[in-house]
Amino acid sequence: MRNIIENICISCSCKEQEAQEYLEDEMRNLRDLQSLDDLQESDIENACSSLGLDFDYMEYFITQLAC
Repeated sequence: MRNIIENICISCSCKEQEAQEYLEDEMRNLRDLQSLDDLQESDIENACSSLGLDFDYMEYFITQLAC
């Protein structure tokens, strides 16, 4: 599986730093929902979609949220 940042760069036509910021924003949003005990599977699907990622990356977000 290609690096998530590389895939965001390709799908969003952006540079690495911008892709990293997009990813951090999505993770912040997901963590906020998690802290409110309102995180749904569809939220993770939406994060993938907004970053132009396949749903195969849902596992990445789930793993990051578990840390």
